[in-house]
Amino acid sequence: MTSLFTPRSLLCALGLLGFWGTHGRTSADGSTALITQLLDSPTPYLPGTQSVLRGTYTGIKPVDHILNILILFWFEAVDGSHPTASAISLYFLGQLLPCIIFAYLNGLRGNKPSLLKPTLWLLLFQVGAIGPTGFIWALAYTMSPTVQLNLPFDLLQQSSLVSSPATIWLLLPASIVGYLLPAVFMCLPSSSSTAQPPLVSNTFQQFAIIIWNIYPVLILASLYLIRPALSSSTTTASINAKKTTHIKAIRITTLLTLLLSSAFHISIIGLSLSTVLFPSLFQPHSINQLSPSAIFLPPLSPGPQALTPGDGVRGFLLWDQVVGYATVMVVVLLELRSALVSVQAWGWGQGWKVGGVAVGVSLVLGPGSACLVGSWLRDEILFGGWEVQTKGEKKEKL
Repeated sequence: MTSLFTPRSLLCALGLLGFWGTHGRTSADGSTALITQLLDSPTPYLPGTQSVLRGTYTGIKPVDHILNILILFWFEAVDGSHPTASAISLYFLGQLLPCIIFAYLNGLRGNKPSLLKPTLWLLLFQVGAIGPTGFIWALAYTMSPTVQLNLPFDLLQQSSLVSSPATIWLLLPASIVGYLLPAVFMCLPSSSSTAQPPLVSNTFQQFAIIIWNIYPVLILASLYLIRPALSSSTTTASINAKKTTHIKAIRITTLLTLLLSSAFHISIIGLSLSTVLFPSLFQPHSINQLSPSAIFLPPLSPGPQALTPGDGVRGFLLWDQVVGYATVMVVVLLELRSALVSVQAWGWGQGWKVGGVAVGVSLVLGPGSACLVGSWLRDEILFGGWEVQTKGEKKEKL
């Protein structure tokens, strides 16, 4: 309990910071009140348009209420009226992908694999934002055997092995179909978009926003539809064969995911730095809206009063990213520490070194990518022959 006291306190602090930076800020700047006013209006309109908010989608009032809030929140981030929010949203889209892979991958580990648990957690993050709610998942995860210290290497391996490694191969394709593809439809120029001519109607965009926000359900459905075709070939394999297939699938899936997420990272950074290096390529107002400080630095002060709901999206998403990815990284580092301890490779000051590397990888590949890299390193320690190498080095010293 003592060894987990500091991480748990940090996670609780991150949860408070996440709530203040997201829901607290939007309450202070009035953007939450604007959404409430639109919902309470007899004829609610989409922000900045003459299109009526559809309002009813499932017939279940609490569910429809949540869906309407999500539509009003995201609408101006995807219609081009708020370029800063649009750029941050694209960055968020790319960096959340590795965290999705990480969540489902961990859900498949151990003797009681589950695809439903990560799906429910990810839905919670979509509804309440990962910044203020991620700490709940992280606190629950600290009870996992993969986080515990002094767990024998063999038991840690057993708790970390995916029982059906073939499913790992499906995680990225299912995420592309259920997560990235709906995002493409959500971002198509609509009737209210600043890009002309419009490709879709505002009604289409409302449904597209809803579909993207339930991406965990779409990923789950994709996995259940495809998985039976591959499960029969792996269920009868030996433990050693499963370990070999496990680490191979982890390596390839991680590398392909990092290629996609890093492309978003590099593209948005390149766009933002261009406003500094080549300002003549941009309109004067775009230079401020797409500057590095506007896209990457979360605001500390509440800011001016919002005139539309979209005015609060920038600060909300920036704080959601900072706190959300930090929360996931804490869990990743706890798991990595457990793996290093199991091969007796954890020493004094090691935590600062690992933390420094995590920050460096976050700057180069993005924070979400850094989380997946940390998870990959843990699998390499457990299944990539580190234990054999460590024992060999000790024998040489003797």
